[in-house]
Amino acid sequence: MPQNNANSTTSTKLIHKETFLQRILGNNYKWFYLVKYWIKSKLIYFWSEVFISINRTITLLGVIIIFLYLGKNDEPILNYLLLGNLFFAITDPVLSWFVSGDVKDGKLTKWLMYPMKYTDFLFFAAVANCLYMSVTYLVSLLPIMLIFHQNISLTGNFGLILLCLPIAFFIRFSLQILTGFTAFWFTEGSGSNHLMQNLENLLSGSMFPLFILPLHFQFLQFTPFAYFLHIPMQIYLDKYSPLQIFYTFLGGVFWSIFLYFLAKFIFKMGLKKNESVGL
Repeated sequence: MPQNNANSTTSTKLIHKETFLQRILGNNYKWFYLVKYWIKSKLIYFWSEVFISINRTITLLGVIIIFLYLGKNDEPILNYLLLGNLFFAITDPVLSWFVSGDVKDGKLTKWLMYPMKYTDFLFFAAVANCLYMSVTYLVSLLPIMLIFHQNISLTGNFGLILLCLPIAFFIRFSLQILTGFTAFWFTEGSGSNHLMQNLENLLSGSMFPLFILPLHFQFLQFTPFAYFLHIPMQIYLDKYSPLQIFYTFLGGVFWSIFLYFLAKFIFKMGLKKNESVGL
């Protein structure tokens, strides 16, 4: 009997908490509920996500060992790789496979019948994914960070790197849903998804610092992928002047807006293509 009373009290507190949030958020409460629902659904695959994070950490460890073997064990490079890959992981919406699967399997029709835009649903699903990945990857990365803690400096521009988070997220969100929407034209979306995944890893700087590239490859520092790791870490490590930082943020806002509207355009074209053939 006491146990039933305790359960009843806990349930009542949760109900009151939900009601309080509903009053504060009003109509926007649905987005909070969506994020909470998406995180709960991800917890079903918790161990799978942990193993994926461990796999990513092992890859990072291999990269660090290569640089140590080459004698490049200076603080900037290890900061760039360790802290940069953490930034890279927590800004990953993990959406391209989900979107292409919806298009391929015809599940997109179900989402279109809901009283919300599909892109809005994807946005808050992406927020939930990033919150979830920030925990699982940080846990798997902690052992490496403890091993190389003497080579890590935590005195960089944390405030500015936090401002980079939404820019990296928006650019990555737009690129991934754009990649997923290519399934409207291809029988299978896995090819474009793998391509985007490899481009993100290669051109962001997660596999090696972009600043060590020869001069004729320096243009790679100005692609939208560089905002996923390279540019935030250059800002964190004080490699940019205030004017460069300003232009960098301006460029990030441009890429965010341009790629978002490009993704929406591709989505509309994809829907028209499907409607024209009676799907």
